[in-house]
Amino acid sequence: MSRRRLTAIMRRIGFALALVSAPFCATAGQAGDAELGRKLYWDGIGADGQPITGITQGDVKISGTQFSCVNCHRPSGFGTSEGGNYVPPIIGEVLFEKKTPNRNRMFKDLYQEVQPPGFWARVRSPRMRPAYDDELLARALSDGVDAAGHEFDPIMPRYDLTAADVANLSAFLKTLSTEIDPGVTGREIHFATIIGPDADPAEADAMVRTLELFFEWMNKDTEGDTRNPTFSPNYRSNFISAYRYWRLHVWQLDGPPETWRDQLEAKYADQPVFASVSGLVEGPWDAIGGFCDDKRLPCIFPNTELPTPGEGRYGYSVYFNRGLPLEAEALAVHLGDQPTAPTRVVQIHGTGPQGTRPSRAFAETMGFVLPDTALETRAYEGADGLAAALADQSADTTLVIWPQDVEEAVAVIADSPPAQTRIFLPSAAKDSALGVFSPELMAQTRLVWPYDKPGSYHPRKYRIRGWMHTRRLEVSHPRIQLQTYYALTMIEFGLMHAIDDFYRDYVLEIIEHEAENELNPGTHPELGLGPGQRFASKGAFIAELAPEERVGYRVVSEWIVP
Repeated sequence: MSRRRLTAIMRRIGFALALVSAPFCATAGQAGDAELGRKLYWDGIGADGQPITGITQGDVKISGTQFSCVNCHRPSGFGTSEGGNYVPPIIGEVLFEKKTPNRNRMFKDLYQEVQPPGFWARVRSPRMRPAYDDELLARALSDGVDAAGHEFDPIMPRYDLTAADVANLSAFLKTLSTEIDPGVTGREIHFATIIGPDADPAEADAMVRTLELFFEWMNKDTEGDTRNPTFSPNYRSNFISAYRYWRLHVWQLDGPPETWRDQLEAKYADQPVFASVSGLVEGPWDAIGGFCDDKRLPCIFPNTELPTPGEGRYGYSVYFNRGLPLEAEALAVHLGDQPTAPTRVVQIHGTGPQGTRPSRAFAETMGFVLPDTALETRAYEGADGLAAALADQSADTTLVIWPQDVEEAVAVIADSPPAQTRIFLPSAAKDSALGVFSPELMAQTRLVWPYDKPGSYHPRKYRIRGWMHTRRLEVSHPRIQLQTYYALTMIEFGLMHAIDDFYRDYVLEIIEHEAENELNPGTHPELGLGPGQRFASKGAFIAELAPEERVGYRVVSEWIVP
């Protein structure tokens, strides 16, 4: 695994500090129930089935549902640091054993974060402490005092817990991040990329070629860095255990989505992987997303227009945005923001998920933003059905179309131009519409555009294109390839910060944190994730077709966040 940034930093700063982190939680003196401890850790629910209570900042009363352990210490138990608040690891290996501080685990917090002076004063203090026992953990949770007698930061809640609560929590903490996750051997780390049966072959080829060249690049760095591992023991020997050769497995699916789960199970059984990176699926990601969640397998930034619904649920698939439902909601908000509201809106949609999902999202949002506007929703089947639906409309309506087959729909619209003065289409219609629409029809048409404006400046985009150029990689599908590179960057940085803690939850948490940094490849205006968030871009523009422009479109609205 490459450590270019890591080794460059360590050359400058060295390892001058031996540090020990202060704990948050510990164990009690009776046998605990790990499953009840999980419920306390995740939901703040005590052994009696009721929310636990406590105080924070000295006198602010809280409940466990407001301040559960997972909010700060994260699903992995490795904690985090942000805004000067350092939340240390509380996995059993750290909490219940007295051992030499693991400087590698603190590297991300010490040397990769921009923090105020108060943070450095706290985290660099040599606060040596003994291992926790039952009594010390109970004291820490209730009184806010660690095993060595140091008082916790006021932000750390002081909880009102029973002995059973403490014992249950202790039992659960001992299960956190105890074994390296599947897909990792002493020499290799395995990844998959998942391609659906209806994916465009040219797009899939461009994506896979980008992945292959990135893997080749990473492995050459690994080979060079490990050829002479003791050359500079002050930094390299500390991290030699983290290096792995990356291995890519292309999981090509076939048949209908209801058969995908069995195919994925068979491929995973044949070769477990640590994560899925990028990927390309036409239609819903649901079957794959369910597999990723059940296997606790990070699926990092697949290319899909229908991500699995649900934000803030700690799913294991991380997406660029919410796809077609986001476009639908943004369009409804746009119509609601106009000086004069439309008197009548008609949406026509295909009967498959590419049509039904955005149509539902559009109708729901219209009900909030324009409750007095008449909305008619009509489904169609095939080209003839769409032609009939278009012909059966009056000119005084605003027309919204969510096709199941975009190219087919664009061809029908071009052959039988609707009378409406304004027609809205999803972003996927751009290239087809530019090819067949008349100038008059282009002037009538608007697109919902969830990507960046043309001409926006993203320094990293130019670096990525330079990387592709030096490897003679044809940039035939820029958005797919740039998004694929971003997914690769995120897993690279996640592993770099995790060092040799190959725990999927931990790497996923680092990716959430790292997405806030300036790694945008230029595909979206902003990309960022908070704890538990799974959609990095939150809005869309409205654009018009502009064949005279190099990119073929022009943004005509502000950024719309539904």
